[in-house]
Amino acid sequence: MMPYPFHPEDFPINKKVVLEPTQTFFLKGAIHFKTNAQIYDLTGRLRQPWNDFSHAFLDETDSVAQKLKEGGSPTYEISSCGNMMRTVKTMTDGQGNKLCDLNITFVSFDSSMVKFPPGSEHSRHHIEICPVGESGNDEAKHEAFVKNSIPYFWDMTGGRVGILYKCLNQKRVEIARVAGFGFDKDAVLVLNGDELDDVVALSTCIILLNGRDAMDA
Repeated sequence: MMPYPFHPEDFPINKKVVLEPTQTFFLKGAIHFKTNAQIYDLTGRLRQPWNDFSHAFLDETDSVAQKLKEGGSPTYEISSCGNMMRTVKTMTDGQGNKLCDLNITFVSFDSSMVKFPPGSEHSRHHIEICPVGESGNDEAKHEAFVKNSIPYFWDMTGGRVGILYKCLNQKRVEIARVAGFGFDKDAVLVLNGDELDDVVALSTCIILLNGRDAMDA
């Protein structure tokens, strides 16, 4: 099998660019889930600053998401079906409209796929997510995808926090972070929505939280 054409070592991290999130999402029951998960958009509803996932910030995301859950439908929902080697999850919006299918593999060398319906406003093409790994590291914790000819890397090598990088001017720039929360069933994602569509960021993140040996650290 040919190695993936893009590798994180080809793109040094641009440390001058600091993550400035414009959106925050609470991913309820989204880690290693067998049935359904809900995603709540908390953007503009939080008083606490992000502050690198401070306890105060995470606690507030949990309580605001709980209030939203009691008050009505989630921003996005993900439902599951599948078999042992692969599972398919469907992402819908609050009105039940299908946004994309997540075809997730559990095989270490295989790729996962996000499939968008024709005419989707989120992506004009399907997105394949492949393990890339750094030399000697666990490949399952480093995945790449390409959107509109730009490479992106999800880096889960840091254990509790995953980082999404976008390649700009031959360097990696941090555009999102995800942290596990609440007995490792929930997660919080902060995203610079100016750099990537939220459905693409969320769907690729869900694949990382559920494929291979995701977030076992």
